[in-house]
Amino acid sequence: MYKKILVPLDGSKNSIKALDTAIEMSKNFRAKIIVLSVVDNTKLGYEPLPTKLYEGLDSNAKKVVEYGRDRAWNQGLTINGMVEKGNPKQVIVDYAQKNSIDLIIIGRSGMNALNQLVIGSTTAYIVRNANIQVLVVNA
Repeated sequence: MYKKILVPLDGSKNSIKALDTAIEMSKNFRAKIIVLSVVDNTKLGYEPLPTKLYEGLDSNAKKVVEYGRDRAWNQGLTINGMVEKGNPKQVIVDYAQKNSIDLIIIGRSGMNALNQLVIGSTTAYIVRNANIQVLVVNA
C-alpha cells in the first residue's frame, strides 16, 4: 500500500512518535522511510540569519536526522535522512510532491510551545496542502 513514507523531524516528542509510527508501518508495508529536518531560515523575515545562529540550527537538524537513523537502526531498519533549508511548511509539501511520497506521518505539533495546545501550524498547512495522505500522530 505505501512504498515511501516521509517523516518530518524536529526533535519534539510528537515528531519522534511520528517516526515510531512510521517504523511500525514500514515493517507491515515494507515501505521506505525518509526523515526530513528543515532548517527554517525564514524566521527573521527578510533579514538573513546570523551565521552562528544558522550554523547552530543546521547542526541541530543534522543531529535530529542522525537520531532518527539510529532509532530506526535499533529496530532493524535502515532509513534515509536529509536536511533541507527554507520554510518547513512549503519544503515538506514540495519534497513529498517531487519525490513520489505516498504518505506523510507528522506530529500534531512541534517544538513551538504555543502549538502544544492545538494542532501546529506546520501540521495544519501540510494536511491542507499535501496532495497525498497525511497521518497526524500525538505523543
